[in-house]
Amino acid sequence: MKYLVLPAFALIFLMVLPEKSEGQGRAPVYGSNSMTQPRPISRSQPPGGSRRPLTLTRRQMAMQQFGWEIGGNFGSSYSLTDASGTSIDRRASFLNTQWSTMSVNAGVFGRYKFHELYAIKASFNYGRVHGADSIAGRARNFFFHNNIFELAVLYEVYIPKRSPLFPFNFYGFVGMAAFYHYPSLTVPEPPPFDFTWDEYNKIQPAIPIGFGFNYSVTREFKIGYEIGWRKTFFDYLDGFTRPWSRGSDSYYFGTVKLSYYFPRQMTQQRRW
Repeated sequence: MKYLVLPAFALIFLMVLPEKSEGQGRAPVYGSNSMTQPRPISRSQPPGGSRRPLTLTRRQMAMQQFGWEIGGNFGSSYSLTDASGTSIDRRASFLNTQWSTMSVNAGVFGRYKFHELYAIKASFNYGRVHGADSIAGRARNFFFHNNIFELAVLYEVYIPKRSPLFPFNFYGFVGMAAFYHYPSLTVPEPPPFDFTWDEYNKIQPAIPIGFGFNYSVTREFKIGYEIGWRKTFFDYLDGFTRPWSRGSDSYYFGTVKLSYYFPRQMTQQRRW
């Protein structure tokens, strides 16, 4: 019997040995229910670390719209002067604006957005303003109108968004401007009091301050609204001044803006 057992073991060993050798030369196959299946190596893992990088999709980066944008605007204009208030004893202010004297403004602009929260804008605007004492019930009966040509450079600061896909952008701005104007003043004969109406420079500086928003209709086109007050440093926007005038004259624009954004090819950046 033992002579039969030894050859049997030798035969079994020879039958099993080729299977093991052949199996060692093939890639292992794992069943879907195997608990010992090793986890494949992630291709997104950086060398020397196991943390997955944070990335922005190309759509998200495109919606941030860095780069150049050009557009035009059209809207209303008002003045805050000695002859454009709604009451006799109140200082010219937004609450004292003669809304019935609304005039028009129009312009063009170019914006360069160099950061998610910051942009620089250059604009050229034309605005017409006028006012009348008769609206405020003043007996002196002055009337004026003025044409303003303004060149401005503005610095815009945007409110952070929770998602770059949100289509609205809200911002505030401040800047420097220079404007050319030539007021036309009508007074009764004889004038009711002495005043100065020819001692002023037709080119004046101003500080634009305001806020606005825009909505991305598509990736390229935007529509928005902006209101900006212009702080001046003289009292002749209406063509005259008085010794008892309280403060300088000013004006402001309310504009609807349409613009086109020039898309640029953007590469996806990784932030570790």
